[in-house]
Amino acid sequence: MEYSENKVYLIHGYTANPKDNWFPWIQNQVEENFSITFNIVEMPNSDHPDVEEWDKKTDEVISPSTNITIIGHSLGCIEALRFVSQHDVSNVNLILVSGFDETTNTLPELHEFTDSPLDLDNILPKIKKAVVISAIDDDIVPTHYSYTLSKHLNCKFILLPSGKHFIDRDKIFELPSVYEELQNILSQN
Repeated sequence: MEYSENKVYLIHGYTANPKDNWFPWIQNQVEENFSITFNIVEMPNSDHPDVEEWDKKTDEVISPSTNITIIGHSLGCIEALRFVSQHDVSNVNLILVSGFDETTNTLPELHEFTDSPLDLDNILPKIKKAVVISAIDDDIVPTHYSYTLSKHLNCKFILLPSGKHFIDRDKIFELPSVYEELQNILSQN
């Protein structure tokens, strides 16, 4: 099946890079099974992220168009939503893993990204499908933040029984639930 009009982007989070966690695995799954472009956006200075630098990077890499899917992990979820808010896009699909859109007490160093609330009235009409995935034992972004994000986006919420923050530290190198949601999205386009 040909999916040439679709583009998939992954925005990693705080302290991460494209070779971390389950990111190479999902890229391999997509590239082996679909004829689409999959791009892991290498966010600048991820140990000390800056809102303007991250916005600039997504502007450079992500082509505003229809039929794009953005997978965000942790801080990458907020950046995905910022991108949608700031661009003339439509029918955007979002898979947001361990996401949050408000100030957390566990990540005070990231308050710059959450000090100004997202413009949901601008974002919601641009979304075709969204899903938020969390683990009940997430010790970095507690589940209630991801649940609140799903409520703000009026979207499906998947709560996994384990997985913590879905990072290397917790031996998470594959994340089948993300791939299943991506398959569902791509099969509907």
